[in-house]
Parts: sequence; structure tokens; C-alpha cells
Amino acid sequence: MPDTRSCTYEDLYYEMWEISQRYSQIAQFRVIGKSHDERMIPMVELGKGTNCIFCLSGLTGLDRQTPMFLIRMMQEYVKAWESGWKMEEIYEVGEVLQNWRLCFIPLLNPDGYEIYTGDFQAIRNPIYRQMLRMQEIPSQEYTGNSRGVDLRKNFPTQYYQRKQVMQQPASENETKALIRIFQEYPSCGLLSFDHFRNRILYFKQSKSFAANQKSYRLARHLQKCSSYYMENSENGQGDFSVAGRPGTGSPEQFYAEICHKPSFRIETLEAEGKTREEQLQSEYRKIHTLPLEYLFSL
Repeated sequence: MPDTRSCTYEDLYYEMWEISQRYSQIAQFRVIGKSHDERMIPMVELGKGTNCIFCLSGLTGLDRQTPMFLIRMMQEYVKAWESGWKMEEIYEVGEVLQNWRLCFIPLLNPDGYEIYTGDFQAIRNPIYRQMLRMQEIPSQEYTGNSRGVDLRKNFPTQYYQRKQVMQQPASENETKALIRIFQEYPSCGLLSFDHFRNRILYFKQSKSFAANQKSYRLARHLQKCSSYYMENSENGQGDFSVAGRPGTGSPEQFYAEICHKPSFRIETLEAEGKTREEQLQSEYRKIHTLPLEYLFSL
């Protein structure tokens, strides 16, 4: 696995485009929108089915590993499809891609991703660039997009909390692009990948006991497959910040409320130190078949 810290937005974009070109029979490349700094937000659809699941990552620039994890998943799935292999001697990838569609969006926040490695100079718009510098946050600690908004808290959920006077839910281009995709595609689940600690969160739908029981059952199953531990939405709040506190507008909670389908956040343990490459390999192996396992479990 390449060093994910050094992968640029252009590297990730090209990898996705190359997958769609080489495996055009089963993969389709699509730009779902643009960031405020005019970077395209790419998506790759794998499969021929009508119903899909969404695999999402890259909401902050700090997350250097899960965007590459999702691209590696795509590469592994299309190679298994091409060769007629069973992944882990269990998963018939050809059958899955014939009956379902997997929509991969590895990098929802390309501006934040570029800020991490290129500092705020990576933002081409001079007004946005100056606004970000005035916040006096180091670029490698910065979690927002080019306008200073944290996309993990920008979705119009029933728990959305306004942090600034002029701030509105779904104010950002990236948020709007994801909402459009959620509304456009018939789907049966959202798997949102992040880095924090090895846990799986499932998000509750209000006043839907049966649906929440299904989400709980699926989360338990994914937890056993990944060896992560599981958390739910305490006291019906269902909307976590990165520190686990309820009360903000996340894409996972928005999807659960609007699409009325199971929604999960899968947090991989951040790899660091001398054994970073070994940790990356280990974390990837824990999650690389979760989309397939989810579909087999429906």
C-alpha cells in the first residue's frame, strides 16, 4: 500500500478514473459536484444492479488513510470480478456486482485534503485562503473545507446545531452534492468510513423501532466481521461528532432520516509510528470486505 500521507488529490482522482477506464464493463466514473475551490468530487459506481449502497470517506483533510482504503477496495473488487475469484473464498464478487451497485465516494472534501499537505496556499481563491489563515489553525490540524465549514456537521438533520450566526445547514457545495446523490439513487445503506478509533456506530431513525432493530442487527454483524466494537446513538440522539458527542448534522444521520435505510460510521484506527505500514495493512484487512458482507446480510 502506498504511503497515504503523500497521496495527492490528483493521485486519488486519477486512480478512480483509471479503474473506470480499464474496467468499463462494470465501473462507471462520475463527477457528482465541485468544491468551493473548484475541485471536482469524483464517484465510481461498481456493478449493474438498480439498488446501491454508498461507501463514503474523506470528509476532513486529516483522514489520510480511508480514501486510499476505498480505492484499494475498488481495485480488489474489479480484479476479483475480472478473474472470477471468490474473495476470502466466500464472496462471489461477480454475483454481487451483477445484482447490486456500489457507489464509492472516497474524497468528499478535496479542498481540506489538499490543505493538509499544501498548507492554505493550496486554496486558489484568495478570499477563502485569507479567511482560513485568519483562523490561526495549523493546516495539519484543520478539519473544514475551503470556506472553513466542517462537512461532518453541515447536514440538515433534526439534531443540527448552528454554530455561527450566518451558518445554515447544507450551505456547502460538497454537502449539496452528496445530498443530491442520496436522493437520486435507490439505495439500501450507507457505510461511511473515517479514522478515529476502531468502532462501528449505527444511526437511528426516529420513531422506527423495526428499522432500528435491523440497523442494530447489521451493526452487530459488521462488528463481528471487523473485530471493532460497536456503539449506537445514546438517548435517541443518533448524531456524533468526531469525539462522540451527539448534537450535530452528520451525513450518516441525514441519510438515516431521509432515506430510512441503515446508516453506519466505520472508524478505522489511525496508523502511526514505526509500524505504520503494518498497521495500515492490518486495518485494511479488517474492513475490506465489509461492503460485500453488508450486501450478503440484507
